[in-house]
Amino acid sequence: MSRVKISEYKAKQLLFGVLGQEYTGMSIDFSQEQWRSDLQQLPDDQRFVAKVDQAVKKRNQLGLVTVNRSKAEIIGDLEGFQGQGYRYALVEPFVAHEKEEERYIAIQRTENGVVISYSSLGGVDIENNAHSLVSASFAEEAYSEAANTLELPNDLAKKLYDVFQDAHMTYLEINPCVIRGQEYTPLDAAVEVDSSAAFFVGEAWTEADVRTPKSSMHPAEKAVEELASKSPASLSLKVLNPDGALFLLLSGGGASVVVADEISNLGHHEDIANYGEYSGNPNEEETYLYATQVLALLLASRAGHKVLLIAGGVANFTDVAKTFKGIMRAIKDVQNELVAQNVAILIRRGGPNQQKGLADMKQFLDAAHISNNVHGPDVSLARAVAEAVERIAA
Repeated sequence: MSRVKISEYKAKQLLFGVLGQEYTGMSIDFSQEQWRSDLQQLPDDQRFVAKVDQAVKKRNQLGLVTVNRSKAEIIGDLEGFQGQGYRYALVEPFVAHEKEEERYIAIQRTENGVVISYSSLGGVDIENNAHSLVSASFAEEAYSEAANTLELPNDLAKKLYDVFQDAHMTYLEINPCVIRGQEYTPLDAAVEVDSSAAFFVGEAWTEADVRTPKSSMHPAEKAVEELASKSPASLSLKVLNPDGALFLLLSGGGASVVVADEISNLGHHEDIANYGEYSGNPNEEETYLYATQVLALLLASRAGHKVLLIAGGVANFTDVAKTFKGIMRAIKDVQNELVAQNVAILIRRGGPNQQKGLADMKQFLDAAHISNNVHGPDVSLARAVAEAVERIAA
């Protein structure tokens, strides 16, 4: 599982929908030339809010939110956002309200279940009002109990719980939510979802709704993105924790999800340094370049015990020996550093030419004096993950 952020525009569509309201915000994509003409549809006599919609934290402090603006002013604000290099923005009607009407609501999926937090002192000053936060376990059969504990309207709690579960959210924050009797208006919303659930949620959200800050892409991610753009193979990389202990070279989307979920199930989600895959039969050079990026991340990590897990299902057509040859080239480039840092390499792989690939890899790692375990498909992915976790916990 990888937690990813979706656009506020999509989050608002989900929230307003479950609250029985129509969301009238407008999503702006600066890469589309018609964005200025689209704004002409806005009424001339209304006031608006404009925001960068790109998963940027502390937008208010960075000047990336403007409020109570005219149509003409909004166009200038958006041009300013575009000039700073942002691609996505959001324009929506300005909702006049009193500070006393602002509430903070957050729902988070944790190892111990779903937890909801609430404060009657919502808004941009919530960090200064942390003492006002109250939290409670949040389950379908007990949502009213949680709502009563937090003095939150029961119907609002139920509706938020439903959309949280239906959209496979891992985190939902509404700050502020303006509450006026039975009328609930989310003014600002942030949502993270489980990326592996994209298959199950239909049109609730798609990969096109995922957002990242313009400056957040790691150089390794950029390198792999460029590599993937020139290859028919599937190559992806996401840096989750630069100082993580578990580095992953995973082949196949299904196996990638299984491995990440199993690590999380064992309580080591925070140790996952990266996520992604190489599949679709990449050639030796492509696999070498991909593995080079992962190994550079590994060597830069400040974790005490580090493991490289090379794993995947039983491939249908990806040549194990060929891809392993590229990985061995990458390892050879930095084998002295790997030995010096006492890095362990654990392997579980199957597919065409697996016997040669596994034998060559075992011989290579032993000769390089790198601690290793090499398995074929006779060992389960779960067992390989358990070995990796045992190594970093030693």
